[in-house]
Amino acid sequence: MFPLKRYAVALPLCALAACGSDRGVNPVAEKVAADSGAGIASPNVVSRFDLLVGQRVTIKPRTTTRTSRLRWSSNNAGVAGVNSTGTVTANATGTATVTVSGGWVAENYTVAVTAPAAPPAPTVTSFTLQPATGVSLLPGQTQQFAPAASWSDDRQYPLSVTYSATGGTISSTGLFTAGNTAGRFSVIATCVCGLVATSTVDVGQLTTLRISPKTVALAAGATQQFATTALWSTGATTLPPISYSASVGTVSPSGLYTAPSTPGTYRVIVAHTNGSARDTALVTVGGGTGTGDGGTTTTTTTPSGAMFFSDDFDNGQRNTANGFRWLGTAPDMISNQMAFNGTHSMMFQYNAKPFGESAWAEERFDMGRYLSELAFEYMIFVPANYKHRNVPANGAGTNNKFFSLWRDNYADNTGSWQISVGWLRTNDYESYAAMHTTTASCNCIGPYAYPQKFIGANAALKPGQWSRVRVYVKAATYRGGNNDAFTSNGVIKMWINNTLFYSASNVDFSNNNPNFVGTTLRNGYLMGFANTGFDETTVFFIDAVRFYAGNPGW
Repeated sequence: MFPLKRYAVALPLCALAACGSDRGVNPVAEKVAADSGAGIASPNVVSRFDLLVGQRVTIKPRTTTRTSRLRWSSNNAGVAGVNSTGTVTANATGTATVTVSGGWVAENYTVAVTAPAAPPAPTVTSFTLQPATGVSLLPGQTQQFAPAASWSDDRQYPLSVTYSATGGTISSTGLFTAGNTAGRFSVIATCVCGLVATSTVDVGQLTTLRISPKTVALAAGATQQFATTALWSTGATTLPPISYSASVGTVSPSGLYTAPSTPGTYRVIVAHTNGSARDTALVTVGGGTGTGDGGTTTTTTTPSGAMFFSDDFDNGQRNTANGFRWLGTAPDMISNQMAFNGTHSMMFQYNAKPFGESAWAEERFDMGRYLSELAFEYMIFVPANYKHRNVPANGAGTNNKFFSLWRDNYADNTGSWQISVGWLRTNDYESYAAMHTTTASCNCIGPYAYPQKFIGANAALKPGQWSRVRVYVKAATYRGGNNDAFTSNGVIKMWINNTLFYSASNVDFSNNNPNFVGTTLRNGYLMGFANTGFDETTVFFIDAVRFYAGNPGW
């Protein structure tokens, strides 16, 4: 019989791998040869296997090819267990000795088990805030924002986020509340991962309040319920917080007006509680008693500063009230193409003309009364393509009409004061304003070029947007006598977008005829000839027209 020699034979790694793993773990095991003595800690240890928790390897004895009658055991099955065929399973970290014996075989194997390396922590690959755009709110309205993140392992995890906003307020959970200031604001979300996401919010501006009815006749002590509608720059019609007031009489918080016992014409005003928008209704109170749809009324003189006419054109036509009437006849001047209030406005279309030819669009009116003190206002939209034609500075045709006021006869102003505003060209195709007043023997102010530009990108009235025009005029006081019959205390003021554009308060203008004292103005027009003409068809719109018998307190 030949003596048995023990050898430490290194098995190919692929042979071990071929054993497979029914747990889906790649059974990679490092086997150290016993000849080197590395890692061999007990007698008869012929190999060492380094496994990861969960791995398996099948050991083939080195000194026999027999597989039957072999006994396999582990001195620490909790770390590395072995079955009857020699398959070792790594259960936990640590070291175990696996022994095979029987049939002239006595071999020990060291099995060292370690934990698999921890996978890298997932990271945020993208971070956004939803909704990202398209949020449009009115003051006081809310919008819930939420973060959205993508992770490197395609899974989702809780994310810590802090919020801030450039306007309005936002809670720690992303609930944004719009403030009273209109504009575009940013909502910012900062992730604990270091990334930042933003969203935009457009907060609307209240462009107008509209009270209805605009005019009403009541008996003394009668009541009238007023209603209010709103229009925002976003197109919304949500009614904001409002308050009512009355010049004379009483009005409840809900708009129920009670007429006073004294006949007269009074105002009911609605105002935005948190802003500057407001509107006014005119109430004429007679001497009878009863309700708003009954009783008797009397004709009274309009109190100074009271509004006696307004028109928003939303019924598709020019309106008349309290003696005021529009004198235009072209129905296509009332348009639904654009409106500041509601649905319609008055349209002034200047068709393109060859150089040297005038264009024309005009609306005349009769106020139904003679006034020596008058105020009026309206909204005007200057077209985006507005361009004052380049004509010689001292040549004919530089003047375009804006408005004019006179007493009875535009063509013959004998004894009748007339005031007009036009605009003249500047060198950059914008316009200066020109103010002039005339009587039969006096051209008292004009022509007068304003020191500031009137219409243009760098002027008071800017193309492509609505602007508010307000005008107040008051004739000089009549003293009696002949040519020097008036005190130099006439007033003319003009505001654009609530900013005083022109003011003269020491002007000697009025009717030269003493028979016309106190009956100075009655007729007028808005817009008129564009003596320069336009290279392109140019369309203005006018809306929200208001006339007052005196100074309304601007």
